[in-house]
Amino acid sequence: MIKNYETIKNLMESSNGIAVVQTTLPSQAVVIARGLIEKGVHAMEIAYRDSNNYDGSDECIRAVTDAVPEMLVGAATITSPSLAKRAIKAGAKFILTAGFNPKTVRYCVGKHFPVFPGVLTPGEIEQAMMFGLDTLKLFPVKVLGGTEYLKALSGPYPEVKFIVTGGVNAQNAQEYRSCPNVLCVSGSFLCK
Repeated sequence: MIKNYETIKNLMESSNGIAVVQTTLPSQAVVIARGLIEKGVHAMEIAYRDSNNYDGSDECIRAVTDAVPEMLVGAATITSPSLAKRAIKAGAKFILTAGFNPKTVRYCVGKHFPVFPGVLTPGEIEQAMMFGLDTLKLFPVKVLGGTEYLKALSGPYPEVKFIVTGGVNAQNAQEYRSCPNVLCVSGSFLCK
């Protein structure tokens, strides 16, 4: 059983989306987090962009967690167990991966830590379900067919919810939110 999995999902769903934040400056991450809270967005992901080297993401997560405790802050673009370990140690409340990496998912599930792996295909959805996961990141949703693809997935996977990202913007976010199998939207457009 993953600790806080249902709580994290409920917080994501009640937020106005998950803001994708790309900064390596802790002070800037805190300012962004406070601005998002003022706009009613209570979830954000700090994107790791350089998985092999230090990029400041750890410090950004730590700074937001300490300075803005009401913000649900997660780590994104997690591509390996070692990167997941760093993000968890920094204070991330959840992990988002861009793709489905069984080793990373196994590590997070083994630590009972909330993970939302990126998926593209029914095969990847079923692999995630084998780990007991029912909420997944669908990326890049627009390229995959947008709401039509989501509707197609709802038939064989009625119990699965998606965090949709990749082509979601202020103009189409509500269209995605209206899909029954969408937990929430995610994108950098929420930071503007």
